Amino acid sequence: MIVIVAVIVVVSQTSTTPSTGLYYPPRPVPATVLSEITHVPASSYNAVGVDTTSITPPVVDPSQKLLTLDGKPEIFALLGEFCPYCAAERWAIITSLSRFGTFSGLRTMQSSPIDVYPKTQTFEFNTATYKSPYVAAKLVEFYGQDKATGSHPQLHKLTKQELSLIKKYDTSSGTRSGTIPFSDWGNKVIFPGATYNPQPLQTLSRATIAAGLRDPSNPITKLILGTANYMSAAVCYIDGGKPGSVCTSSGVKAAAKALKISV
Repeated sequence: MIVIVAVIVVVSQTSTTPSTGLYYPPRPVPATVLSEITHVPASSYNAVGVDTTSITPPVVDPSQKLLTLDGKPEIFALLGEFCPYCAAERWAIITSLSRFGTFSGLRTMQSSPIDVYPKTQTFEFNTATYKSPYVAAKLVEFYGQDKATGSHPQLHKLTKQELSLIKKYDTSSGTRSGTIPFSDWGNKVIFPGATYNPQPLQTLSRATIAAGLRDPSNPITKLILGTANYMSAAVCYIDGGKPGSVCTSSGVKAAAKALKISV
């Protein structure tokens, strides 16, 4: 399990927005980047498969009652705009969920410039919506961006049910709100922390990372799509194996085999 530790240092900043204290103003995702992250070729997923050496696999608990939202299996994720590990995790969340539905309203984001792995390029879910015939997703940006003081505001209040999920499954954290990133896929597959280290994404632009998803030999692509295969297998596990075109793919089958689940 990767435990998140925020390291705060004092540095000069030139990109602070004085009116809000934000370091980075979110913007709509450019059309080319959006297409590349939401329409990754199936061949890339299949060629990547899974990697148990660089990626921390999720925890599987088939005994739990299925988590649902609006009559569908639910994916609940807890993230923070300042968080570099969340920045890396969002790439996999977006690519995997795009195989089962459609995002709208995604905006760009970068992690804190005064934390570890500063300015990791990513996206944010505050204005995003997700629609799928198979699953529902509640993707919560619990914390905002770091301000000049190094603090980050709480953006959302968690429900009692969400707090109970975190308390039950996020055993790596001693804090009430849990470790971020955290994601619960139907109460059956849990990612109680970051799946991979953000360091390889350092200094790379969002466009470069997105374009690399076409190349399964790219080391960063292996991290993102390897994680996405685990997440895709989690969706197939909780939604009854739909759609078959995704759930019977070799990349998802490899992830399911590694997790010892049937899809």
